[in-house]
Amino acid sequence: MDVTKVMILLQRKYGSIREIDRLTRELEEAFIRNDEVSATMLLEMRAEEMAKIDNYTEEIWQLAASDRAALQKLRRLITSDPSTAHGESAEEKKIYEIRHRTQELLDGIRETDKRVNRRVAREKSYYGADPEARHPVSV
Repeated sequence: MDVTKVMILLQRKYGSIREIDRLTRELEEAFIRNDEVSATMLLEMRAEEMAKIDNYTEEIWQLAASDRAALQKLRRLITSDPSTAHGESAEEKKIYEIRHRTQELLDGIRETDKRVNRRVAREKSYYGADPEARHPVSV
């Protein structure tokens, strides 16, 4: 298995996730402005980036598909906790670094997505009603 290729694909995946982050923040702004045309376009663009991520993920797993030892190594690289895992080579260390940054970015995207979902769906939100809407702050 080519660990460098795994690293490159994870970096590309990270780039797409950064783009999803940007699009999600723009989506939030579009909903604040009640701009449905922009919101629809941004949702489509996010879906395209998500499809790219799926392709990168599949490509990564295909790198080790025919070799059991390579599959075990890849599974360790991809599923280990990136904040505590230690790579044996510079490439493996970089893989864990990319995965750690990716996780932090995904956490931020989830928070933005939660705000957008609550703004749009209100009481019907997947996340429940906005806590501030239920208990307004009195001044």
